[in-house]
Amino acid sequence: MDSHDAYLILDLAPYFNNDGISYDVDRTDGNFDGDGATYPAEDLPPSNSPVECEGIVFRFPSKEDGQNNNIVLEGQRIAVPQDVFDGLYFLGVSLGGYLEDVIRFVFADGSKEEAFLGLSGWNKSHNLKYGERVGMLCSGYHFPSKHIYTDRVGVDYGIWMQHIPICVTRPLVAVELPDNPGMHIFAMTLHRTCASRNKEET
Repeated sequence: MDSHDAYLILDLAPYFNNDGISYDVDRTDGNFDGDGATYPAEDLPPSNSPVECEGIVFRFPSKEDGQNNNIVLEGQRIAVPQDVFDGLYFLGVSLGGYLEDVIRFVFADGSKEEAFLGLSGWNKSHNLKYGERVGMLCSGYHFPSKHIYTDRVGVDYGIWMQHIPICVTRPLVAVELPDNPGMHIFAMTLHRTCASRNKEET
């Protein structure tokens, strides 16, 4: 886990279960959507690098061949270093349009808080439905070279930044993702409360 001022960047590498990025030289690497389509690596930040979106810092995952770089949501429980946070930011998208579900925050006392989770499709940059911001925009997407379509198509493809407030002011220990494989997450960052930051400084 890395921290950056008021933010805690979560290490999602142990939870990645999908390779959704490929380079031009081998578009058969990865399979983001189940049909072999992937994000073009050339349009995305360097592997394992910090990337800032509207002041929020994330760590972008590996783009290298054969490396998983996003989470297909299947009910994973993401461990969090115990602290008090007031917001979760993440880079993610859905497949096939618009998807809605529930995410759960797990606190040190065993209680849980449910929050609405909505994600727009990876090709919806001009029609983001749930208040997302464009985190990064691509020139299109890759089809495997064996398909008839070998060029990038479209200009609406990208990865969106979403924010979910955490309303409970108790120490957080985990984030439970929904079982909704149409949703994908590439990076997650938590925002510490002012009280937590002030305590850390004293």
